[in-house]
Amino acid sequence: MASLPPVGKTGTTRYDGLFDVVQMLSGAFLALFVCMHMVFLSSVLFGAGAMDGLSALFEAVHAEAVGGAIVVAAFVAHIVAVGRKIPFRMAESIVMYRHARLLHHADTWRWVVQVLTALVLLLMVTVHMWEGFMVMPVAAGTSAVRVQHGPWGFFYLALLPVLVLHLAIGVWRLSVKWGALASAARPKARRWERWFIGAFLGLALLTLLRLWTLPL
Repeated sequence: MASLPPVGKTGTTRYDGLFDVVQMLSGAFLALFVCMHMVFLSSVLFGAGAMDGLSALFEAVHAEAVGGAIVVAAFVAHIVAVGRKIPFRMAESIVMYRHARLLHHADTWRWVVQVLTALVLLLMVTVHMWEGFMVMPVAAGTSAVRVQHGPWGFFYLALLPVLVLHLAIGVWRLSVKWGALASAARPKARRWERWFIGAFLGLALLTLLRLWTLPL
């Protein structure tokens, strides 16, 4: 079972299909952006000049400003599309947990974890985007200052596992829902999922460590 009906809501509307498409497209776009953003940030592993050079290139073609606006729009669209399925009320959350315990199915628990991580990310990603827009363009020096002085390094340490878990589960459930992941292929897909989570976190931690130790 890939998903449960929206908790606390019944019936369907003519907009459900549209919301599903918006959720799929915005989620896929944001997942791709997160991976590309991580690759960009990890360029600091090759030195501050590598990261600053890429940042200057993006700024020259206005990619940061235009791309930032697109990312914010996709983030808002994703929130609107999935918001109707998230149990914000305590009673709905209890029903969600009881459903998961009753069904005792791996994909159902994935849905629960995705909901919980979504609630955390709603706050943390909003804070991260606000903080990021305040210091554009992105540069190795300013990034290192934020990590070494202030709470942002610990903020990122908390954000990263929640983000990659939500991303991995989202891609998994999207693949199951739209028939791209057959039952026979799921054991192999789980291994790839674990490898992806490990690789993403490893690269992110190395990047953070580099920023923590970058000379100011």
